[in-house]
Amino acid sequence: MKVTEKMGVSLRDTTITTGDPVFLDVKKEPFDLYGTCGDGFCRVPEDVARATSADVERIGKMTPGVRVRFKTNSDYIVVHAHSSLIESGGLLSLSVRASFDMYEYDGEKFGFLGTFVPSQGDDKDYIECRIRLDGKMHDLVLDFPICSQVTEFYIALRNGSELEHGSKYKYTTPAVFYGSSIVHGIGAGRPGMNYPAIISRIYNTDIRNFGFGGAAKGEPAIIDYMAGLDMSVFVYDYDHNAPSADFLRDTHYAGYKRFRTKRPDVPIVLASKVDYYSSPEANEVRRRIIIDTFNRAKSEGDKLIEFVDGREIYDKDYRAELTIDNCHPNDGGYVAMAKAFGKVIEKYICIK
Repeated sequence: MKVTEKMGVSLRDTTITTGDPVFLDVKKEPFDLYGTCGDGFCRVPEDVARATSADVERIGKMTPGVRVRFKTNSDYIVVHAHSSLIESGGLLSLSVRASFDMYEYDGEKFGFLGTFVPSQGDDKDYIECRIRLDGKMHDLVLDFPICSQVTEFYIALRNGSELEHGSKYKYTTPAVFYGSSIVHGIGAGRPGMNYPAIISRIYNTDIRNFGFGGAAKGEPAIIDYMAGLDMSVFVYDYDHNAPSADFLRDTHYAGYKRFRTKRPDVPIVLASKVDYYSSPEANEVRRRIIIDTFNRAKSEGDKLIEFVDGREIYDKDYRAELTIDNCHPNDGGYVAMAKAFGKVIEKYICIK
């Protein structure tokens, strides 16, 4: 369809006025939203988040894994977002916490085009940024910020340009990831660099990211919610957020069993800490608890159970170079994780 002024929305304020921009609501066609629960840009329904914990109620408003896809030949893309940063500690730069990544799909693979970095300053209640393109048709994916709550989001295109639905994922049944700040994306250099997002691009699959930094503890409410979703595979990776080995022992198998009882058809991938060598003695205790869940599941006849050993993910010669704080992966660490998990879950993603 052709972009016209009639399609646009009138913003309360904007710094982008040149180039005949038309601001469009991404909740309307032909934009396609992914990674949300259907309630705005949130990942988790409010009642589920509240029933899980106060921390998940807060962190569930963050937008890792939320994406919008579309095609256009506009010679620029503007993002305009009303969002608020949600405290995530001091590990991340403002750009990754509040910016948007843009990738292009060329029919075979996804390539990085740029990041929309906030530049309005403290006197504005929105973020806005423009990236210029060549005026040819581009098949685009925008990844939302890791640690912001986005309440409104608009994309501006040049008046008279073409706008279409973006390509669908080759594998439309999402891979679902549950876990700690590492699933969430804390430590990534850009919004699209957590390991679930990388896997989405490698395998051209939809995903759901249920990473809750510091707050993934295998609670029944969130397990039940995730078990009700359509999915190709379930990644169960919350070792980091169990406050003790005893807590992990009390909840890990129980959470697995709760999910498996509700979803006997879904492959489950268990995972242990990727930063094993930061504290090998303590982490070996936790690793054995997860292996015990795996072995118990196998002994009970579960043929759809896998284990990704966090101890083996990083190349031993480069461990120090793959984290930002000896715990959270940097972009290189996330690439290593995506490769390790991808080898295990590829066969399940590609079935659906």
